[in-house]
Amino acid sequence: MIPCCDFIWISIQMGTKAGPFTFAELQRVTSLGRGEIRECVNRGIITASPGVGQGNHRAYSKWNLVEGVIAAALLRHIRAGSVAAVMTRLRWLLQAHHIDPESYCEASGAAAFFEFNLDFLPRTKPHDKGNPPRGEETGQNDFLIATASTSRRSQNCAQATPDNPSAAFNPSAAFCHLPVDLEQAVRFVDHMIEIRL
Repeated sequence: MIPCCDFIWISIQMGTKAGPFTFAELQRVTSLGRGEIRECVNRGIITASPGVGQGNHRAYSKWNLVEGVIAAALLRHIRAGSVAAVMTRLRWLLQAHHIDPESYCEASGAAAFFEFNLDFLPRTKPHDKGNPPRGEETGQNDFLIATASTSRRSQNCAQATPDNPSAAFNPSAAFCHLPVDLEQAVRFVDHMIEIRL
């Protein structure tokens, strides 16, 4: 029997599996169904070529698994078109910060990329019901603001109170705020790889 401290040390030394992963492994880690994964790949939510990774063919990277777990969480709350917009903006911001997603998955603590947020601005006019947009997602091409920080902010954010007018509500600001903790998503994938693969 291996003592507990030795087991922990062995686990740290071995690290997590780096990939590539099969379609079935992507399914086990993300808890997405086969059709959901195909839809995510087709929409560009998971950045893999359509049709790859079927059967035992290993074609998915660890970054694809991270994209999958984020998508699985978001699809419970927002439609697939909006999830695609979120993932596109996440990749744009990583690129703007000169962060390679695959490298981030191996050492997320080394990169200064925090507080990825997407703000959905209020509508200024109703969508024309007689002439719907080409995509099936209403509002899929609406203006969204994506932000990320290179430093962690204090948890004690200013609250809007009568004594603090500078934090008062701004009616033109976004009121739907969607944060995505990328570092936590990577840790979750590492955990799922360890227990399920």
